Amino acid sequence: MSLDLAFFQRILSTLSEGLLTTLVLAALAIALSALWGVPLVMGLLSRSRLLSRLTGAYIEVVRNTPVLVQMFFIFFGSGTLGYPLSGFATGLIAMVLQNGAYIAEIYRGGIQSIPGQQAEGGLALGLTPRRAFRIVILPQALRKVIPPLSNQGILIIKDTSLVATISVAELTFHARMLADRTAAVFEIFFTLAVFYLIITAVFGGAMRLLERRIRIA
Repeated sequence: MSLDLAFFQRILSTLSEGLLTTLVLAALAIALSALWGVPLVMGLLSRSRLLSRLTGAYIEVVRNTPVLVQMFFIFFGSGTLGYPLSGFATGLIAMVLQNGAYIAEIYRGGIQSIPGQQAEGGLALGLTPRRAFRIVILPQALRKVIPPLSNQGILIIKDTSLVATISVAELTFHARMLADRTAAVFEIFFTLAVFYLIITAVFGGAMRLLERRIRIA
């Protein structure tokens, strides 16, 4: 079987139409998931047993149900309630709700990996608990969580392909439309895979540079 290189060139422009949507969705989902993980990890580490248990229950629910099911639930549920959400908003909300839970666990692992004696040392020097956390614990925890955050970000980028099922015109949606019109499934999805490979490689490289810079600092 020979590859039609001319066909690859013709479909690049069509796939590129969905590239911006994929990049915007991925960037927003990564940033908002990282932010949503902060109050979640605060809930997990809270001294309030009720708050800790409620946060843990939320995390278990969203982590143990497929994000695609959550998208359908939000998409059709919002319409049933009379406040229909767009496919883009639905996909973004579902990915943030789920990935924020994973990121909260990443944050917790990073924080709890720092020996308690270091916080005690900060308190002995006259720091308040908040300042001891911000100055002593947090910088060390950040160094530890960058690699797993990078992996989670790559998972988010790949999960953006799922919003094609709720008619969001991103990369995979355009690939499916092209495949239906041309039946050139191999060429189209090979090109699609290259697109995702490039995006994830660039993101992974940026995260490695960030990790190296934080370690040097």
